[in-house]
Amino acid sequence: MTGTHNDLIRAQFGVRAATFTDAGFAARGSDWILERLAPAADEQVLDVAAGAAHLGRALASRVNHVSALDPTPAMLEQGQRLAAAGGLRNLTFTVGDAAGLPYLDGQFDLVVCRLALHRVADPATMVREMVRVTRQGGRIGLVDMIAEADRASAEEADRLERLRDPSHNRTLPLAEVQGLLVAAGAALASTALRDEDLDLEDWLARSRTPDRVSAQIRARFEEELAGGSATGLRPVRGADGALRFTHTWAVVTGSPRG
Repeated sequence: MTGTHNDLIRAQFGVRAATFTDAGFAARGSDWILERLAPAADEQVLDVAAGAAHLGRALASRVNHVSALDPTPAMLEQGQRLAAAGGLRNLTFTVGDAAGLPYLDGQFDLVVCRLALHRVADPATMVREMVRVTRQGGRIGLVDMIAEADRASAEEADRLERLRDPSHNRTLPLAEVQGLLVAAGAALASTALRDEDLDLEDWLARSRTPDRVSAQIRARFEEELAGGSATGLRPVRGADGALRFTHTWAVVTGSPRG
């Protein structure tokens, strides 16, 4: 990540850290992700761009130790509070940059990243670093939302994502996520997809999006529902009248090539 983009991420997440609880949008999908990562009891795990370590904490109860790294101290402090509340003692939290991981080659059995590829300025460098610190025979797991195949829809989705959260960079298509692993020196092992249904108001509240900007995003969803062009986020109105939309998540795993 560039210094400027890291500063933007720290600014955004420093004021939002308390919204990353173990309820709602921030915590969803853990069981599904864990099934695909298949953690083992003796493993050393690294959670890259961990935020409040939702995935790292979910893994901690199943593995030997989890190291959680993130550029935003406030997010790691929130993760530490949640880990302590959950009685988890086998995690360490480190402030650091995913583009230059402070670990040895082959140090970890499992290296994961959840919902950060779309945010970092240089995902290729981050994935190369993840592969570098994974031992031969170990696994890398990339978890992120993926872009619509239609380019116009994908670009509009990114525009709305950046309106909500200026630290959003670009949602990658599935083939690009897979390609990052291959280019970084890993062999693909598995890919799984799942649609995640999200409540618009919860999504906006967790990012503390300003009211004026939230109104623009709501209006754009309403425009699509009225027959306008696609946002790439597939909005619907629920039976209760609430606006909802869909992210498609992918879990892509691989192993370092010998």
